[in-house]
Amino acid sequence: MNTPIDLKDIERKAFRSTYQDGLWDIYYGLIIVAMSIFVYRPPQGYGPMNIILMVLLFGLAYGFLWAGKKYITLPRMGMVTFGTIRKKKRKTMMIILGIFILFQVALLAATAFGWFNPKANQLLNKFMPNGDASLMIVSLIGSLILGISMVVVFNFSDYPRGYYIALLMSLAVFLMIYLNQPLYPIIIGVLIILPGVVLFTRFLKRYPLDRQERSDE
Repeated sequence: MNTPIDLKDIERKAFRSTYQDGLWDIYYGLIIVAMSIFVYRPPQGYGPMNIILMVLLFGLAYGFLWAGKKYITLPRMGMVTFGTIRKKKRKTMMIILGIFILFQVALLAATAFGWFNPKANQLLNKFMPNGDASLMIVSLIGSLILGISMVVVFNFSDYPRGYYIALLMSLAVFLMIYLNQPLYPIIIGVLIILPGVVLFTRFLKRYPLDRQERSDE
């Protein structure tokens, strides 16, 4: 008796297999580390070094992801082309993510402007006399915006492990804004990176390049 083939299930499994190299986990962990440095407000005042270090770490994270996918994952798994339904889901995901990113950028810009401009910070405190309360609200809004946007992305991406990452990223954003201590979000970033490193190591052992492929390169 022939067993019916579920093409959607096969495509879903193939799509999820693109995450088994752990590179995305490492990428998101590095993003959290970069954000923690950008959001940190030193006692001597917010300076260009925050932005410089953040840009360098963002570049490192993206460069690592791009190089890993191109030179490590692609030679082992090949290029996979998915159907129109998957492409539509990806397009919808990008639109929703773009909306959340706009809100997030606006929040970060307003927060940074307040740090650079003491008058703007004083104006904010007039509406919210309790500084801790205003900081708590900003922290919650920032964590919710990032957390919800990442949940949407992972839901459309069929990436179940991503919900764990979204939770940790949301917690990291709250802590980096509210406590102004980069150590805690950096630790959270490491907690995201470590499973990625384990998956990456397993991926290399499970899909080694044979000698013929290496000699052809």
